[in-house]
Amino acid sequence: MAFALIQAASRPFLGTGETVDPYAPPTAAEADRAAAVLRSDYERWSRWALGVVAFVVAAGGGFIAAGMVASLSTPGRVDAVDVIVTLIAVVIALAGSTLLVALWWTGRALTRAASYWLRAPYVNGQRAPRAAGWVQARTVNLEPRILVRLLTVALALLVAVGGVAVFIRDLGAGVSIFTVPALLVGICGALSGIGQGGGVLRIVNGLSAGDPLWSWLTRSVRAR
Repeated sequence: MAFALIQAASRPFLGTGETVDPYAPPTAAEADRAAAVLRSDYERWSRWALGVVAFVVAAGGGFIAAGMVASLSTPGRVDAVDVIVTLIAVVIALAGSTLLVALWWTGRALTRAASYWLRAPYVNGQRAPRAAGWVQARTVNLEPRILVRLLTVALALLVAVGGVAVFIRDLGAGVSIFTVPALLVGICGALSGIGQGGGVLRIVNGLSAGDPLWSWLTRSVRAR
């Protein structure tokens, strides 16, 4: 079976509130099924692995391309091989970046819809927040498919900090051929970490509808 960024089973549930009849809201069982399908699609190991590969390709290609450009800009003879390597690195970096954007865009659609369906039974009054919801909203981060994403979010943000730190250091100590490449890798890490972290947060936000403490806090804030 060919890999799809969004599986066919998920597409009927992507419309969220825009396609739901307000006079015939979905039942709690229907909402649970929709949320399960969407979460299963988003949390596939293959999506996560593809994202890791895309990040390595984008960051690595960008680092090499920027480094080669910086090297070629120094006085000296420009070798045809260097130009070819630079062009190949640019193409690789663009391919990885395109894949990262596609994963982010489709992941955003899946997690937004999943969050809606997770909250739907509580919003429609079909289910009341309870203690089990408080537990689930917190232990979801320990589920393997979520936990591994949190780990790669942390690693991506560490890469971002490292890349930006090298860039800032070089601004004071002297610009080198690694200054711009490090910044590009840092930007790639920051965007990747923020993008993937946003997907996890949307799922947690959906589950928080079943948390009585969070529901009470949100009602209190809205009442002010």
